[in-house]
Amino acid sequence: MKRLFAFLLFLAGGLAALAWAALDEQPRVEPGGRITRDDLVWAKRLFERNLPRARTADTVQTLELSAEEVNRLLNYAIVVKPVYGVAASLEEGKALLNVSLRVPENPFGEYLNFTAELSQQDRNLVLSGMQAGSLPLPSFLGRGVLWVAQRWLRQDPAYTALIEAMQGIRVAENHLSLDFHWRPELLTLVERKGAEVLIGMEEKQRLLVYAEFVNRTMKRYPDKSLQPAHEVLARVFGYAQRRGGDAAAENRAAFTALAAYVAGISLHQLLEGRGRSTRRAPPVLLTLHGRRDAAEHLLIAAALSANGGSRLANAMGLAKEEEDVQSGSGFSFTDIAYDRAGAKLGELGAGPRAADMQARLAKLGNKDGALAPSFSDLPEFMPEAAFVRRFGTVGSAAYRAQLAEIERRLAGHPLYRQ
Repeated sequence: MKRLFAFLLFLAGGLAALAWAALDEQPRVEPGGRITRDDLVWAKRLFERNLPRARTADTVQTLELSAEEVNRLLNYAIVVKPVYGVAASLEEGKALLNVSLRVPENPFGEYLNFTAELSQQDRNLVLSGMQAGSLPLPSFLGRGVLWVAQRWLRQDPAYTALIEAMQGIRVAENHLSLDFHWRPELLTLVERKGAEVLIGMEEKQRLLVYAEFVNRTMKRYPDKSLQPAHEVLARVFGYAQRRGGDAAAENRAAFTALAAYVAGISLHQLLEGRGRSTRRAPPVLLTLHGRRDAAEHLLIAAALSANGGSRLANAMGLAKEEEDVQSGSGFSFTDIAYDRAGAKLGELGAGPRAADMQARLAKLGNKDGALAPSFSDLPEFMPEAAFVRRFGTVGSAAYRAQLAEIERRLAGHPLYRQ
């Protein structure tokens, strides 16, 4: 009995010593910042410049990333809540990956900091060392953990497809090159994986119900016809009223289904894993004040706002316009105005006034003005030179005056009054 007690005491002491060596009071890596307007523009450009122009299959692409871009992507990729922060440093032929995990409350430390050293071997990176806190881990143990993780991850078709698409990786000083075998279905797999991670089962079922109702509603109209958005919204939100339930959740699903429709995204294909693509052209086109782009801006911004806050919707709208100035299609205050209208609509529809907004949207009148004021008189289609000549820079007094005019019109509209 004494020997057993001594062994248990020794074991407890050893485990305590390991916990003390492995756990830290402070994270080695701080979390990344919130997504900003500039981040959205950067991510879109990074993605587009590295896809083959013709989107043809069986082409090998190379993605060139700086150390800053690698860390930016790593932080945005975190969806596992215990992961507090992740960062990589790149040297010639070697990468050092630091990961900080938040652990349950205990007397030894709040964070488990891992450091993994990856070394270049031919066209791949292999694990050459691992450390937990101040405790070095044997290489064979690290490789065993990696093998188990790979086996578990390969159960996921999206992860398997991405790994199989990788052709090689090269590490240099503050630089990373990724060679990947382009296949169009990779985008679909990534989209479906994102939906699986972010959307719970109850929300998924609700979205599918609204997607089906939107599709049935559109079948009332001739293919390729133009139909007023206010009429379709009244039908969809009337259906939301009849369903009952939590008004905010129903409104979010309604806005999301409508936005997916005008954006050409099939929620059934996205959420149920059907087909090789989630894209399809909408058979009926919605308009607002006679403009397809106005309806699209308003509905997409409403869905973004209802699901993630109006600041994100406004930022995405403005980011798109700043990009358009440089790409040639031109800056449009009209587009920004409908983005702002949609952002406000989504915010009100998912907020404390959700039930009231649902009822008002279900009883929209038979005119476009019932859904949003007209902004067609605002400056638009301005290339960079014209924008600079007229407004100077984003944030100038003249620029702010245009935004103030947009807010004034929205504040005076019955649907958007607080």
